Amino acid sequence: MTVQKARLGSHCPQILDAYGQPILKTPPGWQGLLIKETLVPGDAECGPQFTESPTLSFFLSGVVKRWYRSGNHTRIFENKAPGFDIYGRTYERDFGKWKGIAGTSLRLKIPREIIQRFLPEQAANFDLETRFAHEDNHLRELVLLLTKELKSGAQNGKLFAEGLSIAILGWLTQNYAAKKSLPHKEQKLSHRHQKQICNFIEDSLDSDLSVETMANLVGISPGHFAVLFRTTFGITPHQYVLQKRIDKAAELLRTHPEFSILDVAMTTGFSSQAHLTYSFKRYLQQTPARWKSGK
Repeated sequence: MTVQKARLGSHCPQILDAYGQPILKTPPGWQGLLIKETLVPGDAECGPQFTESPTLSFFLSGVVKRWYRSGNHTRIFENKAPGFDIYGRTYERDFGKWKGIAGTSLRLKIPREIIQRFLPEQAANFDLETRFAHEDNHLRELVLLLTKELKSGAQNGKLFAEGLSIAILGWLTQNYAAKKSLPHKEQKLSHRHQKQICNFIEDSLDSDLSVETMANLVGISPGHFAVLFRTTFGITPHQYVLQKRIDKAAELLRTHPEFSILDVAMTTGFSSQAHLTYSFKRYLQQTPARWKSGK
């Protein structure tokens, strides 16, 4: 008799809001990795399960002891925050058992199309080492930041979502890849590409810029472009564009007093007046209104 295998995590339902929709909804135009917030049972069992794509599960709450059996080998470990599990692309198990205090987790799946988009040169062979009850504060912080961005409706724009996704993929590739890549000599964008990108950004501050668009402009994959950009300018594409937008906003507030703060926000690519005010205050230590008045 053939035992039907289930996809990994199928026993953990997504957490829904008051309207019956996933609490982590994908906003229109979302360009980043996808994350689900799920319930983790305290006492449960499941039969054979498998993954098709590398998958990560970050514990948020609860404490659960687990027994995973694959063939003649059984792993026994405890899951709790801030730990997480990594399941490689070919991971399978025959039996799973949970016992403890139910909680919640963030499940991050990395399908091939995401790798093809951001790291096309690695799409054919990308995979992660399977690990259980692992801890990595930097990776956890990146995932929590991306989760917060999803919950906010992607208020910081496409570039920020893409930048976080590429940072997560880069960290995973560097630290958890099943096949380690050889270290390579540090490279930078050519002077021609630097000028091309800087001019493009200056001319496009009012649009929803993306890493993918800039990478395509110079014929480089988004993941490699993000690395080269940071090596060249010392900051991420999102940080660079944000600085340019604030600089332009500061200029318009002083040279065009007839513009409202909302007008300036829309002209310089901010999602709202509140977004401009928040970023402006962090960058220049004063509000746009105070800057505009020259006090």
